[in-house]
Amino acid sequence: MSKEAQTEARPRRVRLTFGVLFKTEGAVSEVEKWLENYCDGQWNLIVEEMDDDLIKKSLKITFELEADKRLFINEYARA
Repeated sequence: MSKEAQTEARPRRVRLTFGVLFKTEGAVSEVEKWLENYCDGQWNLIVEEMDDDLIKKSLKITFELEADKRLFINEYARA
């Protein structure tokens, strides 16, 4: 197999280099729904911490695109 064909066969590795920590008492599914609807690039969400009552959550969200990170901060996190 040629190097060209090998490169085409491999999926593109995405770097999620733009991160934000976000604290919320809302549902994680609502944050995920917003990210799915408004982000152009890929993203990842990890629950970093949660209180014993499962109410307060600390989320680590990483983005492929800096523009998506800014959009999240300006349109969702500050809303």
